[in-house]
Amino acid sequence: MSAAAVAFTLMTTLIREAAKEVHPFEIAFFRAFINLVLMIPFAVRAGAAGLKTNNHKAFALRALCGLVFLMTYFPGAALIPIAESQALTFTSPLWGSVLAILFLAERVNMPRALALIAGFVGVLIILRPGMVAVSMGALLVLAGALAAAASNTIVKFTTRTDHPDSVVFYQMVYVTPMILVPALWVWAWPTLDQLLLMLGVGFFATLNQRFLSRAYAAADATAVLPFEFARLPFAAVIGFLVFAELPDIWAWLGGAVIFGASLYMVRRETRKAH
Repeated sequence: MSAAAVAFTLMTTLIREAAKEVHPFEIAFFRAFINLVLMIPFAVRAGAAGLKTNNHKAFALRALCGLVFLMTYFPGAALIPIAESQALTFTSPLWGSVLAILFLAERVNMPRALALIAGFVGVLIILRPGMVAVSMGALLVLAGALAAAASNTIVKFTTRTDHPDSVVFYQMVYVTPMILVPALWVWAWPTLDQLLLMLGVGFFATLNQRFLSRAYAAADATAVLPFEFARLPFAAVIGFLVFAELPDIWAWLGGAVIFGASLYMVRRETRKAH
């Protein structure tokens, strides 16, 4: 999950750079298409037997969540500082924990509930609703975070019976033609430099998906989700080096509260496992 967090932050950095000249919907299409191309060797190696699954309905539902994510997070991430977008997506792991409890029958107890509440307080510190205006970019990123939470919950369900790479492959099989439709409305053939940026987006997105699927296959969802918060300090470094941006004190404070709550959940899960 930590590796997935790093890959996701690098993907977001390249999205912001590419979106200076390319529409986010077109970037989203290349992200999905490149992801699909990179997963073809796995599909060939696995063969028909290795790709056999009974989860096509779940994959189709996850693809719809993925489509919403691509059409909200990509435009949103292009409009706001990278550290802010990463801080806002911290709502996704929190909602993911709630969805895992509601739909995957994962157990909830008082310490876990208190940790989740503390995490949401941290989110409120970052957003400060009523104190500052929330930009359209922030709203789009929040919508993407909700879609990602639903998608991640489905990942946990499908990796119970399917290989993690199969989960990634079928996600791209379903979502690539879906995102092509809105991309065609804004299509412009990219230059070589733009294409290289979008190849980078697709590459790091593939790494993120593969690491993410393996994380959910390896452990309880609420045990691995907190490690996604590695994105905040990494985003702060990347944002400063690439865009000369620094997150404000509220992002750090809220992130620290969320991270503290997450560490508490992880420690409890690890103690119970041993």
